[in-house]
Amino acid sequence: MGQYLQMGICYRMEIDKKRLDKLGVTFEKLKNELNKQFDLSLYELNETQDELVFEIKKGVILEQLLEFMQFEYSMYPQQEPYADCFKSAVETIGGLSSFEEIVEVAEEKKYPCFQSNVITSEIKVDWNLLKMDISMFVLFLDGKIIMEGYNSFLRYIENNVRELSKKWTLAGAFKCYIE
Repeated sequence: MGQYLQMGICYRMEIDKKRLDKLGVTFEKLKNELNKQFDLSLYELNETQDELVFEIKKGVILEQLLEFMQFEYSMYPQQEPYADCFKSAVETIGGLSSFEEIVEVAEEKKYPCFQSNVITSEIKVDWNLLKMDISMFVLFLDGKIIMEGYNSFLRYIENNVRELSKKWTLAGAFKCYIE
């Protein structure tokens, strides 16, 4: 099937406690490394018998997801089929009132620009690689066929760099390409 570029919001991270123990990784070391990649203040820790589960605070999603989506989508070139997908996804999410409803819509995978996916990632703690499952709201999904052109994705990067670098007028000359 192939690989896809996926970008979005990580709303759940699951780490196997047995694997953590086997590698001799302490909870503090794990938190320190996770905090380098994620702002852990956005997450709550829910511990089961087998796993450490970091779940994003529902209030953060309910308060910020819609506006965040609107901003990020505005950075992507507004051409078809993206523009219609962005508009539809934003309208749907705007009509929801609970985190669970948002997850349900994402899991339906009705919108290419708003889905839920679980990826397996690794985090390096000391000399060990620790696997974790990450559930994420995928806001951008580009696959092999779409990636042949790369233009929309590269334009998204350019727009983000320019927006984040407004302090420097030089950012207006930033270009991103593959040769």
